[in-house]
Amino acid sequence: MVLSAKIGKCQRRCFTCVFFAEKSKTLSSSTLWAHYSMLKTMLNVKRNIDVSKFYKLSAFLKRKSEGYKPKNAKVLTLDQIDKFLLEVPDKDFLMIKVALIFGVAGACRGKELHQLTISDVTDMDHALLVNVRNTKNNVDRNFIINNSNKNGIDLIEVCRKYMALRKPETTHSRFFVRYEKSQCTVQAIGKNTFGKIPQKVAEYLNLPNSTLYTGHCFRRTSASLLADSGASIDVWKRHGGWKSASVAEGYIENSINTKKIVADSIFGLGVGNSTESASAHQVSGSAVSASSASSTSSKNNILQNTIDGANRLLNIVNCSNVNIHVNINTNNKDL
Repeated sequence: MVLSAKIGKCQRRCFTCVFFAEKSKTLSSSTLWAHYSMLKTMLNVKRNIDVSKFYKLSAFLKRKSEGYKPKNAKVLTLDQIDKFLLEVPDKDFLMIKVALIFGVAGACRGKELHQLTISDVTDMDHALLVNVRNTKNNVDRNFIINNSNKNGIDLIEVCRKYMALRKPETTHSRFFVRYEKSQCTVQAIGKNTFGKIPQKVAEYLNLPNSTLYTGHCFRRTSASLLADSGASIDVWKRHGGWKSASVAEGYIENSINTKKIVADSIFGLGVGNSTESASAHQVSGSAVSASSASSTSSKNNILQNTIDGANRLLNIVNCSNVNIHVNINTNNKDL
């Protein structure tokens, strides 16, 4: 019995290795790992076989992954988004504009836009509150759409215009409905249509390789724009509903802007030649002070705060791109 069990175990290992060796001739590395995951689960449930202990198989898959670069959806820049929202006429592209605003503002997947209902969008006069439910990773989240665009684009009014065109006789609750000839129909938009919207945006802007702007474009664009703004990894994870930092970082596009900031920091040039830099050098015992130096611009923003006794709040106002270095004396029991 023992010998028979060992022979059977060896045969199973050989079979799986041969299976994946044949599959590797036609499938990419990522697809092989997907098949491995499905096979591992199925064999564990049906036959009580732990494929994760087939070390030669996992080593083979790792070797196949060397040098593999996945094809990620291309991202839109903020200038490209503004150009589309400003230049494209509402007559034909109003629904696409709203989908672009929602997708980038909330790092939404195409399926999430498809499942969005009218009850998930709340007009708070000064902003729109959007709730995203039933997500892929079961993490419900929400986001705000306001008029913080630097070019003065009234994002809220664009969305309100589309919402006002909804026909009263619409029987379903889906938020996105078809838009034709300046009118909304009662037909809900399918999930495959959302996957093609980024490509339509790229085609209008005459961007190269427009087919690479897939349904994940809005989600990756949102993550990249948030990363370029200097947000922390915790903010990225909350914004996109990612549980893993490594997964969140996979959505970040390596932008030239980010590389410039790194280069300026390395060579001691600050954040940039046209921005203001600030430094807070001293926190000793119960005192904290921070000051910002003015750059070539005409603004002279100065921030200063002292923490004394029980008042330990540091207020920073009217500043951008500020670097703060804080040294805390842990020996002081009052801190």
